[in-house]
Amino acid sequence: MKDSTKGTINEYRAINEFLKQGCIVCKNVEQHGPLDITIIWPTGHIELLDIKTKSIRKRDGHPIHRSLTDIQKKLGVVFYYKDNNKEGHYHPPTGKGK
Repeated sequence: MKDSTKGTINEYRAINEFLKQGCIVCKNVEQHGPLDITIIWPTGHIELLDIKTKSIRKRDGHPIHRSLTDIQKKLGVVFYYKDNNKEGHYHPPTGKGK
């Protein structure tokens, strides 16, 4: 399976995860925009997320973490890592639905 296909699948898995928690989820329509989804929690808290597929280095088995771009930092975007088997996680870690 292509990496881009895995990324799309995991983006929709993340969307479903947030919908199940009662969030409003808005999807970005730009293919190469600074974020993938906007989450509005039932509390009214808003998060801008860039969904990443969890990747592991072959040489040492450690997770690969990406760096935010300047525009992502300015906007307050957070990475949300998702894989096939587990609930996603924030990086850096944050609380849910502040």
